[in-house]
Amino acid sequence: MRLVFLGTAAAEGFPGLWCGCPTCREARKRGGRDLRRRCCYLLDRDTMIDFGPDAFWQSQTARIDLPALRRIIFTHPHGDHMSPGEISYRRSPGFCTDVPEYKLAILASRETMRDFVRGLLTSNATGLDTTRIFDDLRLDPTIVAPGEWTRSGDVELLPVPASHAPGMGAMIYAIRRGGKTVLIANDTGILAPESWAMLEGVKLDAAVIECTTAFRNTEAFKNHLGFNTTLRFRRKLVDMGCLAPDAPAYVNHFSHNGNGLYDELQEKFAPHGMTVAYDGLSIEI
Repeated sequence: MRLVFLGTAAAEGFPGLWCGCPTCREARKRGGRDLRRRCCYLLDRDTMIDFGPDAFWQSQTARIDLPALRRIIFTHPHGDHMSPGEISYRRSPGFCTDVPEYKLAILASRETMRDFVRGLLTSNATGLDTTRIFDDLRLDPTIVAPGEWTRSGDVELLPVPASHAPGMGAMIYAIRRGGKTVLIANDTGILAPESWAMLEGVKLDAAVIECTTAFRNTEAFKNHLGFNTTLRFRRKLVDMGCLAPDAPAYVNHFSHNGNGLYDELQEKFAPHGMTVAYDGLSIEI
């Protein structure tokens, strides 16, 4: 199972859209791994996790064959992770002249799916029939239930409620394929006890954990994590027996407001056995 980090930034990108703070100025000066697009992943060649405002260029840079994509898994409906308007261009006839015969699977919580449909109906997809919206766009929706494994083709996923965006159905996911399992945990604070319980007995081969507030708020524990709480999140997975102490662990989802540039982040996380993700990082799990 191969995972590519297509984007590793929080909502405003990195450097921040419109921002002239010292961190953003330095990121523009350094370039390279300090330039981050909005958070998004490619799993193998047929699955994307989130599809946000940078998805077009992410797909071009990573040479993703979007017509061959089989599924999109949404973590939550915030605009940096879900752009229904981009998916509305699948409408044929209209915007698209050659849509694959098979349907693109959309997997999301009930609340996220609700907002996804609302977004489609208010997007560029003029003329969509609300009773046939999924058929018109050749989409196959599946609502995932917290704590229950869901299968899509040969991909299995366990949705676990995140500590993020109350009432919006935000999820983190354990994703399994080919005998390997990875945890995708961006956009979350420290999990509630009932969410930790859903992960009991799940053996992870790798974990991706967020660190949005990095050095500015090292103890953040609601909605997002900081440096210290990211370490605590990983330690909890190890203590539960979900993640081996030496298993790969990656840090992701950075805001410029966290005052963390790539080199400084890597210097701080490396002694703890964690790797700082960057746009284009490709890992084999």
